[in-house]
Amino acid sequence: MTRVAEQENYRQYMPFARQPLKGIYVAQRMFTTLVMVLWWAFYYTIMPRKYRPRPSWSLRQIICVNFTRRIYKVTELAGVTWGTRNPEETCDSKTLKETHFEWVGPLPEELRAGVIAGSEAEYKRVGVFVWPRDAPEVVKHDPKSSDAAFSEAEAGDVPLVGIFMHGGGYCHMSAHENAPTSKIPRRFIKDKAFTKIYAVEYRLLQHAPFPAQVQDAAAVYYHIVEQHQHHGGNLSGRSDDSSRTQVAKDDGVLRMDYLNAGYAPQDVQDRVANGEARARVAQAAQNTRCKIVLIGDSAGGNLVLALARWIRDEARLPPPDGLLLLSPSCDPSHAFPESPSSYIPRPHADTDYLVDTPEPRALLQRTFLGNHPLEMMHSPYVSPASQKVLRAFYGDAFAESIEDLTIARMNSMNRAHLRDMASAPSTPVPCTPSEGLPGPVPMELGRSPTSLDRPIIASPRGLSLFSDFPRACVVLGDAERLEREATKLVGAMERDGVDVKTVWVKDGAHDVLMMGWWDENVRTLVYNDIETWLKSI
Repeated sequence: MTRVAEQENYRQYMPFARQPLKGIYVAQRMFTTLVMVLWWAFYYTIMPRKYRPRPSWSLRQIICVNFTRRIYKVTELAGVTWGTRNPEETCDSKTLKETHFEWVGPLPEELRAGVIAGSEAEYKRVGVFVWPRDAPEVVKHDPKSSDAAFSEAEAGDVPLVGIFMHGGGYCHMSAHENAPTSKIPRRFIKDKAFTKIYAVEYRLLQHAPFPAQVQDAAAVYYHIVEQHQHHGGNLSGRSDDSSRTQVAKDDGVLRMDYLNAGYAPQDVQDRVANGEARARVAQAAQNTRCKIVLIGDSAGGNLVLALARWIRDEARLPPPDGLLLLSPSCDPSHAFPESPSSYIPRPHADTDYLVDTPEPRALLQRTFLGNHPLEMMHSPYVSPASQKVLRAFYGDAFAESIEDLTIARMNSMNRAHLRDMASAPSTPVPCTPSEGLPGPVPMELGRSPTSLDRPIIASPRGLSLFSDFPRACVVLGDAERLEREATKLVGAMERDGVDVKTVWVKDGAHDVLMMGWWDENVRTLVYNDIETWLKSI
């Protein structure tokens, strides 16, 4: 089925996605919302502050949250998207004021391994908007020159490069400088927090299913690392094919099974066990003359987590130096309950603009999954904070202890408890197919063990869910609907020894740094905390 046909197919599940009902529904929704704005302005002006969703909120904040929530409902019922652009179209840099546009080549074939291998999505070039516009071009160190020729000034002045993945539920927004999410890289560049930021124009679900987004992000990451290699090192491993085992071959792409040692010959097992992969990554990191921070807000945070996991699991590229997760979406499987009775609404229905309705999320269902089964939503690459994933990696005791964590409960005592739970295993708990967690896939089925067709997967080299992840800074509001899943993410990362800095936004809705109408004093305090963390990198 073609992508256009798929888009038309998903619309049949949306009550108001076709004309003339679509036009009627959108028009009445806009009209009634404008009427409600007048009512909200009147009501909250005359009523005492204790009747506001949060007493600290201004009238503008209340109206904007309520207005946005009503408009977001249109996307679920009518399939309306906004702020998008065609990722395959070139943007003329002459039309840009703060950035310049450039193309990054597709991910090299030798790196097409793991969850991104065998995908129905094509590998394509990726557009990026580079902040700041007039940043000097990177000059690669001459590999013929000696180490001594690499000056102390160059070695000491290491640039901090950001890779920004915009939010929008994988359906909305873009990386263009005029997009609402671009407020985030714009502020960081204004504050001189980064030397340069690459905003990735990854393909939205309208253009390709998951994991095409990880493919695009990985291509940009490889491009930046390769640009900053001191010796022009061989990052793709082209001369090291002997260290990879051909598990499956689709369209000439070789894939290696790092996840189940039983698939690999003994010599490969021994090399991996002896730290060959770790040594290769360490060498590449040593030769990389920049620091890289992956930045993502909302769905962009989900993409950052998936990219960081792919980098760790495949052990071909040096890891990023930090993850900046702004209200990250880390449990999309929540929209796909096992049964209607198991659906648990997200918290803070009255204080956030995100909708959380049980209506079919047709765009997500029909395009995110692609040709993968529904169980793919429970992969750690997609929903790392879901109860299924936490239970599979840590056991029932940990999953239950973390299930109801909120920002208010994430105190030092709870953190210590999470880190010290002796019952949490370091490798995934074996699960039977009857539990909904498929076991190893026989080789004769022709699937790669890292395929999303097998959602609960072991990590390579016996690693836990977040072992060997870089340090992270997680920003979230205590009034947003993603509070519960983001707090579970923090708990799981800290359990695995990740250095996590959490920035709680008191009375904050979802992704406040993207909201120009939010309290500027609050936003400034958040940016100050983030930039203090960046200095530690």
